Amino acid sequence: MQQLLLLSSILLWVLVLVNLILTLALVRRINSMYQPRNSLKEGQPAPHFSAETLRGETVTLESFTGRNIAFIFIEPACGPCREALPSYEYLGPKAARANVDLVLVSTADSERTRRFVDEFNITLPILIAPHDSNPFTKDYLVSGTPAYCLIDTEGKVQSTGSPNLKWGKWKGLAEAWERQVEQSTV
Repeated sequence: MQQLLLLSSILLWVLVLVNLILTLALVRRINSMYQPRNSLKEGQPAPHFSAETLRGETVTLESFTGRNIAFIFIEPACGPCREALPSYEYLGPKAARANVDLVLVSTADSERTRRFVDEFNITLPILIAPHDSNPFTKDYLVSGTPAYCLIDTEGKVQSTGSPNLKWGKWKGLAEAWERQVEQSTV
């Protein structure tokens, strides 16, 4: 009887240990899903790009020289992009007061982008860089939308990732911009 109890205790502890290992592996896997595998490195010069505005004007990286800029890459058909759009619109003026310009970069053509802008009454600046004909997203290593790239006044990458207000670097950036605005109004 004692041997049976000892054996069941050992088996129970083995199962607990296996469960712990599987849980840790699952947490690691989930965390890796939210970390960009291929992304621009912090401190590296931002790649040159060329994109168009809705008015057909050409914009390049040099157009933003001397400014902090956060490009948010979106696709009009992307569900998470559509859900997050109000948070970007809300954050835009706060970021601007913290000396950061939020600029949406649509990976769709101008017609689809224009319909998207009209549907959501977008007030943020928006650039058009269709992924099938413009290398902007490829050069910025954007593998999916939404994604962001923060560039400083010297044209160097400061941060990249998913622009989600619930977790990650973007959440920290948004909170820092809000704190800067609060401190400037005190």
